[in-house]
Amino acid sequence: MGEGVSLGKFCVLRETAKSLKVKGTDGIFWVPKSVIHDDSEVYKTETSGDLVVEEWWAIRNDFL
Repeated sequence: MGEGVSLGKFCVLRETAKSLKVKGTDGIFWVPKSVIHDDSEVYKTETSGDLVVEEWWAIRNDFL
């Protein structure tokens, strides 16, 4: 797993087999489970807290 970056505080609204629909101050969006970093507090339904994702994904999706 690569470098992780925090996107801030989020909660999970919905979960599918491959992604999470999250809500936070940056809005609502889908995050592939494959890019969620091991340090993330947000990783499945009914979790909330610091969303940490792979740095390359955050850059590619204009979060950084």
